[in-house]
Amino acid sequence: MPHHKADPTTTRMLAARHEALWLKLTALHGQIAAVATKRPQTPVSAHTIGVAEALLREAMPFIPKGDPLPMAAPDHGGLLTQLGQALAAMDYWEASRSRWDDQAKAYLWQVKGDPPLPVRRLRPKLVGPASAEADPAREAKMLDLRQKLAKRIEQFNNR
Repeated sequence: MPHHKADPTTTRMLAARHEALWLKLTALHGQIAAVATKRPQTPVSAHTIGVAEALLREAMPFIPKGDPLPMAAPDHGGLLTQLGQALAAMDYWEASRSRWDDQAKAYLWQVKGDPPLPVRRLRPKLVGPASAEADPAREAKMLDLRQKLAKRIEQFNNR
């Protein structure tokens, strides 16, 4: 992938468009991969080619200039490669316009003229303020279950 000087910021709309397209491309990539791993030469249906071409066209703003994607390949192996290339280009575009923020503990889009925006697909799972073990109701339920289990074991042993 050729390097090009790019503005390291984006707009809210372009960031949202990127994240929505990423989900669609990833889903199609997964569906095509399921067939391509076993039968890469199998032809792709006309409908799927149409969907793939629409998604590849939609990915053009995220692909470096001078690196256009051709029409969708007619077989599963070729289409899988093209979708993988588009996802790689989108990943590169995202990486050049986002950064890790220690305070937010998330990757943030560098948005022009606005505060940074979290990259939703990379957002870490948030941990609640209290762990499950510190919950008194859970502790009481676990104690009750242990007592019931001990009683059952005793009944089984005394048969």
